[in-house]
Amino acid sequence: MPDVREDTVRNEFNRWAQAGRGEGMVDGHIDVTEQIIAAMELRATDRVLDLGCGIGWATRLMAALTPKGIAAGVDLSDEMINRARSSDSNPSNVFFFSSPATTLPFNPGYFNKVLSIESLYYYPDIPAALTEVRRVTAPGGRVFFMVNLYWENEGSRHWVEKLAIPAHLLSESEYARLFSEAGFHNIELRRIRDRRPMDLLLKLKSFDTQEQVKLGIEAGSLLIIAEK
Repeated sequence: MPDVREDTVRNEFNRWAQAGRGEGMVDGHIDVTEQIIAAMELRATDRVLDLGCGIGWATRLMAALTPKGIAAGVDLSDEMINRARSSDSNPSNVFFFSSPATTLPFNPGYFNKVLSIESLYYYPDIPAALTEVRRVTAPGGRVFFMVNLYWENEGSRHWVEKLAIPAHLLSESEYARLFSEAGFHNIELRRIRDRRPMDLLLKLKSFDTQEQVKLGIEAGSLLIIAEK
């Protein structure tokens, strides 16, 4: 039987998809995501996984950089995946799957790079998800997980009460510990800051006040990089 909380998350993100909020993720995260993808140093033959891919916009960005490889997007929300699959801009090397992060439909060691943008804190069982990500990552492969909701980012803490679904509010050190306990090593924490003007960021719906925007910009997005 599916976990009740997992069903709650799926249903909420299906509702987001129907409301067009998947498209809004692009505006909210494009600048930071482009910086992270550049840091991934993708090669043409890489096999990359986009975990929590939503409508697949970041998956397509990576697919363009891996024309001789594979870019796979996975999301718990089947509505998000339906929208990802129906895009007219999907290249031939991109594929989408609806699946929980704890039971990924891939062979062990299949991917050499993994990206996750702003989804990890929604996972009901983060340790199980990270263990599964490690399973499908090749030896020496690297994972890149970005979150904006973390303890040191005072501008985002109000999301926990604002969101209609449970979310983990963890510190940088707690995230590092979870990755280590899942078997990853060479763990690195970075702060990636959105380079766009504050007046543009203030229009995004993730923040309620200019002060929250300032705090969020100062903190930056937390990027956890780790190696199998």
